[in-house]
Amino acid sequence: MPGIEDVNYCEMCGMRIAGRPYRAVVDGVEMVLCASCYMKLSRSGRAVLLRQTPRPQKKKTIPVRRAPKRIPLDQYDLVEDYYERIRRAREAKGWTTSALAQKLRISETMLRRIEAGKMKPSISLAKKMESILKIQLLEPTELAEEEDYRADPGTLTLGDVVIVRKDED
Repeated sequence: MPGIEDVNYCEMCGMRIAGRPYRAVVDGVEMVLCASCYMKLSRSGRAVLLRQTPRPQKKKTIPVRRAPKRIPLDQYDLVEDYYERIRRAREAKGWTTSALAQKLRISETMLRRIEAGKMKPSISLAKKMESILKIQLLEPTELAEEEDYRADPGTLTLGDVVIVRKDED
């Protein structure tokens, strides 16, 4: 009976590998694959065989490329005159709209619409513009905590129903 170290599972589909496992690089990540997954991925050109292994060795630590930290949309707002600030900063640097659009990796038409005030940039694009143009386009939002948002005086809210217990230490 095989030991636990002899049991192989495909890292793509999760099925138990019957037969020999394939060690391949899939989209830049080294993986142990079953024959079915390897064949499918190698036909499409996404998998490159490293070697056939009778059983996988201990997994190597592969550095994980983390996605850039996303800024919650509710924490920042665009300033009112964002389009003027962008245009003035671009002109101060002596760049054309096409040069700035290339640096931002957006279309020139999109940049022109933003500079005309017809389109608002996304928060991530605004952050990119801030770093390239060295200007401030985003400001923290201020939540109005003092205001009572109850729509109808007769409407119950969760706060009216729930009783919060605090643990005493």
